[in-house]
Amino acid sequence: MFVSKAIVRRVLWAPHDLRLRFRSKTEPLEPPLGLAFVGHGDFRETGNWYVDRFEELGGLSSTDRVLDIGCGIGRMAIPLMDRLDGGSYEGFDTSTRMINWCRKNITSRDERFRFEVAPIHNRKYNPFGTVMATDFDFPYEDGEFDFAFATSLFTHLGIEDTRHYFSEISRVLKPGGCALVTFFLLGGEGRPVDGRNLAFDFAHEFGPLRTSDAKEPEAAVAYPESILRSEAEAVGLSIDSPIVYGRWPEEKVGRDIQDMVVLRKAA
Repeated sequence: MFVSKAIVRRVLWAPHDLRLRFRSKTEPLEPPLGLAFVGHGDFRETGNWYVDRFEELGGLSSTDRVLDIGCGIGRMAIPLMDRLDGGSYEGFDTSTRMINWCRKNITSRDERFRFEVAPIHNRKYNPFGTVMATDFDFPYEDGEFDFAFATSLFTHLGIEDTRHYFSEISRVLKPGGCALVTFFLLGGEGRPVDGRNLAFDFAHEFGPLRTSDAKEPEAAVAYPESILRSEAEAVGLSIDSPIVYGRWPEEKVGRDIQDMVVLRKAA
């Protein structure tokens, strides 16, 4: 009988997570470890590190209206609760269990933070999703957000999905607004051209992109930087210089392995 990794994780961490249920709501937020799979590294420390980058690279302001594309179990939302003074936050993700946890534990403490379930299909991460990424319109109004971000999202999307998401990011950003997104990029100045024989080995073609796994292309996807630029420009987004390149050619683990790109909508 097949047992998913998610189920195994929840069983292994059940005793720890049960103790969390009896903690006072005045204590710092800590998501259940059986649910909060976010890769390597400390959950809270990593969230704070990224929010620092949002402020440093993207100019995130405490009064901004913020969109978290692929919010998970609140890794960025939790530190933003202390950073947004007058601002507000919207997040969406494919995991109903994660969204329910965020609503119960974050929205209940701060109604400026709201979360939506997005039933988007992904062969690796959400195979039972009912809506293709190319058909999913962000559930927000035009020009609603000052700042948006997506970490470790486009590293799992094909070109058509990315094209649609870029269009939606451009639509929901205010004039002059920006989005910080992460990629594995090929062909930038001094960067690998095809991604072969590196820490992440993008050995296979995936349309005009590269992937580390021919059977599950969405496992890790690399984009030629030239394609990234043309897709952004096609929907009215420019790329701030310089791109902050990550350490993925040399290291496979770490919060700074992905390339950070700031997309900006014309004022």
